[in-house]
Amino acid sequence: MSSSIQPLLILPRSFHLNQYICSSCIRTPQRQWRVRRTISTAAQILNDEDPKPKDFTPKPLLRPIGVLYPPKPGENSGVDPRAWRQRRDDLFDYNKHLVRRKELPRALRVFTKRHGRTQQAAKPYFRDWSRTQYHKGKTFISPARIFRADKSLYFPNMVGSTLASPSTASNTTSVLQDRISIVSVYSGRWAEMQTRSFTDDKNNSELAALMSQQQNEGKKDGALLLQRVEINVEPDWMKALIVRMFMGGIRKQRRKEDWGRYFLVKRGVTDEMREAMGMANSKVGYVYLVDWLCRIRWSGSADAEGAEKEGLVAGVQRLVEGWRREREGGSKRQGQKNIAAAGGSM
Repeated sequence: MSSSIQPLLILPRSFHLNQYICSSCIRTPQRQWRVRRTISTAAQILNDEDPKPKDFTPKPLLRPIGVLYPPKPGENSGVDPRAWRQRRDDLFDYNKHLVRRKELPRALRVFTKRHGRTQQAAKPYFRDWSRTQYHKGKTFISPARIFRADKSLYFPNMVGSTLASPSTASNTTSVLQDRISIVSVYSGRWAEMQTRSFTDDKNNSELAALMSQQQNEGKKDGALLLQRVEINVEPDWMKALIVRMFMGGIRKQRRKEDWGRYFLVKRGVTDEMREAMGMANSKVGYVYLVDWLCRIRWSGSADAEGAEKEGLVAGVQRLVEGWRREREGGSKRQGQKNIAAAGGSM
């Protein structure tokens, strides 16, 4: 009887119970225990490298944000067009895994020097919520001036349903082209109220006056130049279902001509896209000033503070003036071409 009794194995408290609950795990050599411990604490290593939220202070946005290439309708739809056979081949292709590893954002990569492995650390679920208690989740301070046209980056295409056509997929690029757009990107009611601190008529009366002026001019010209666009990003299918259930109430809060400018995006917004657009916190609302070529010329985050609303209005005015100069220059060039063509024909 005494020979069959095994001694009690005392393990460190830092290990989880499910790691050594079976007999095979108890017989695991000590070297493999160190490997498991290193991988399990990858999130702690990542948090130690990142700055503490208490020490973080939002700084002015000095560089343009956005993606490198102009957007195209149909991109970032979240639908994989590959066949099942192609997906299987890509799953077992080691070279494609290496390419994907290089594409991972730096914030999601942890390198363990001891074992020479790169592990992707999991993002804590409540991390974004916990960081909203510091500066209300503000990521950066809006720039005082808009970015230069030749240095600006692009607003990516997103695919989702609108209030005008909830059963069909629509592209944001088709709405943003050839217009000056104030785009609000949020996820949740709290983030939506943050974006309204920039764009709402009650909170920004100067912007409301400018919008009404451009709408009156658009009625005369037959084309709308300045518009507001809302993008509600809901990657959780249950939250997206709730939003779809209350779309009737959302329509009542907006004018009928604005129904086609409200997007519900459920998929296609990747971590790489969020990093490029400066959306460091998914629980915070962001506002972008996008020109007629889908370039991001100005951006704001969280609640409007200080002179950020005045900076948005000044940016809109400069873009309107630039649009008029470009249109006048284009009409003059077209007139010169017509005169030259008429002279050549004579």
